[in-house]
This record gives sequence, structure tokens and C-alpha cells, in this order.
Amino acid sequence: MENSRKISKLEYALIGTVVFCFLYFILWRIFKEKMPLHEHLDHIYKNYDSYAERVIILLPLALVVVTALLLMRPTPAKRFLRLQNSIPTSKIKSLAKGLVEIEGTLIMKDQMISPVNHEICIGYYYTIEDIEKDDNNRESYTTTHRETRCKVFQMKDDTGMIEVQPEGIELIFLEKTNISSNGNKRYTETLLKDGQKMLLVGYADGKDGVPFIRKDEHYKVLGITSASGINVWNTYQPLLRSFLFTCSIILLIIIYLLLQ
Repeated sequence: MENSRKISKLEYALIGTVVFCFLYFILWRIFKEKMPLHEHLDHIYKNYDSYAERVIILLPLALVVVTALLLMRPTPAKRFLRLQNSIPTSKIKSLAKGLVEIEGTLIMKDQMISPVNHEICIGYYYTIEDIEKDDNNRESYTTTHRETRCKVFQMKDDTGMIEVQPEGIELIFLEKTNISSNGNKRYTETLLKDGQKMLLVGYADGKDGVPFIRKDEHYKVLGITSASGINVWNTYQPLLRSFLFTCSIILLIIIYLLLQ
């Protein structure tokens, strides 16, 4: 049986725009001068080749702009990576109140049972996806549900231990732990487990003289990721940024030369 896929708001907007433009063009061809913007449309219609050439040339620039806007859109992962790259890693014993980064081993306090493989864990990120197949039997996935749940846990380094209040925590760039499929659904989970070595960015606070870490309300960040994975990211991220910047400059130069 063929699966039905939910259409996003952006897809509805694009379809609506295309339909509106098509109907408006038909009405303009029928009523001509009676339609608004008649003079502009008439000029475009009579100089179609010239406008088409400009569109073909400017289309790559539009794609670059749209891609840049999407990349600049703030997300929890981007905020985490930006802050992680700008603040030093602190030892737990010497934490000061405020935004901090710590690296250490996870210590379980209260256990949870994961939804896919029913494993004991500290917390998890869980998704449900619809599976769709094209005419070539290639699968694509559309996320219909996602959730993050986590119990209070501790982190330990060689200087001490501190509790983490996990409300609002984000699991950043962690590998999927378990994947299961059932019919046209796929279920995945990413687990936080006792003994894992992780890096965490959050707000160091205290209550009744007892320190703990919670979500930073100013930067909207409480993120955790693999200590080894973030080292790889910090090594190669500047090279990737330089490559993308160089490609953008070359593309802009090519577009400029074509417009001359």
C-alpha cells in the first residue's frame, strides 16, 4: 500500500505561490490592461529571453544566499558548538558560577529504560520516522516524532563530581545507539549511559552551598556530546569553514564576470 506523506508548511507555501503565479498569468493573458502590473508583465513578456538569461545567471547566487541563511539560522547544536569553541574546559573542583564547559565520566543516579531496545540508561533522544520508497525501491525518512528524556545524573573528572539537572538538555552529534524498523516505521534512539566520557556545556549554579549544572537561560544551552567526537570537530571545522568561504568567493567572482 502506498504511503501518504505529510506536506510541510514550506511546501504548501511553494505550491500556493506557483499556482497563484500560473493563474495570474492566465488572467493577464485574457484581460491584459485590466489587470494590475500590466505594464511590467508586458515588458517581461516581450523581453523574455533577456530576463531568462538573467535568471539563469542569478540563480546560483540566490541558492548561495538561501543556503547561507539556512546555515546561519540558530539551532541548539550551533549555539553549543559556538560556545564550546569559545570557552575553556574547566575542572569540576574549580568551577565558578556562570557558563562552563566540563569534560568527564557520566555517573548514573536514577535509571531509565530506553524505548527501542529497552536498555538501562541515563537518558535518550528518540525519534519515529515514516519510511517511504521511490520507484527504484530507495528509502527516505520523514520524522514524525522526536523527544529527549533524561534523569538527573553526575559528571566526574579527576578533581571531583557535580550533579547535572537535565531539563532542556540537547544530545549533540551523538551516534545512534539502536535502530529498529516495523512496517513503514523506523525507530531510533541515542542513549546516555553510565561510564561514558562526555563533554558538557551549561550553567554552573548552586543551592544551599551545593553546586550543580543546569541549562543556561541567557544562551539557551545545555548540551552534551562525545569528548572524542568534539576534538575531531574542533580540528577539522576551521578547514571546512575556509573551504566553504573560498568556494563562495569563487562563485561570486564567476557570477560577476558573467554579468559583465
